[in-house]
Parts: sequence; structure tokens; C-alpha cells
Amino acid sequence: MSREMITTTRPVKARTGSSILLAVLAAFATTVGICGAANATGQQPQVTYQLSGSSPVADYISYQTDTGLTGQTQQANVPLPWQTQFTVTGSKVFVLSAQSPGSITCTILLDGKVVSQATANGAPARTVCTN
Repeated sequence: MSREMITTTRPVKARTGSSILLAVLAAFATTVGICGAANATGQQPQVTYQLSGSSPVADYISYQTDTGLTGQTQQANVPLPWQTQFTVTGSKVFVLSAQSPGSITCTILLDGKVVSQATANGAPARTVCTN
């Protein structure tokens, strides 16, 4: 007695067009999520880094920008409050870190809106903001 296996197959439909559209939308959403929405006028987003604290001076700060070979800047003995601004070209990850005695607060603003803020306390206090 032999048993026959019957298998049915369904034709595979090509979904190339919808897959490409989905990939493009995902890429767009990721870019907007990292950089924030470039405003409707097509201008590049403006990033502001800010530091404030209970001490008049931060021992050490480090931050990521669009300028220079690596885009990373470090400074020591920085008077507080401190602020710097730059215009974003392309998608970037923003990072600001600082160390200071007492308390220290870092803030990242994108087109004037706070996107990251953190406060640390200690001796020394170390804080990091990312977006």
C-alpha cells in the first residue's frame, strides 16, 4: 500500500514595489527621528548644547558636532553656564557630557525644543545627554 503526498503550491506574488516603499518610509522616519524634522522651509536643524550647575566651572566637557575631523570637542575648566550652537548637516547623533563638583545639568535642544536633559549630583558629578 503506497501513500501519495499531495502538496499544493501557491504562486508567490512579487512585492517589490511595496517593499521598496516600506524601506523608504522607514529610512525617512529614522532620519527624522535622529535629526528631528527639518522644518517645512527646508532649513537645516539648529542644535544647542547647554550646561549649568552649582559650581562656577565644569571640570571637563565633551560634545559631538558636525565640524572638525572627528566632530568631537573636549574642553577643561569651562565657566558655567555654558552654551554652544551649530547647524546640522545630515543625520547625526548628538552627545554632550560633563563633569563638575556638586550638581550639573546638560540639555540638548533641537530647533529650540528640549530633546534631552539630565542632571547629576556628586563629587564629582558626571552627566550625559544624548539624542
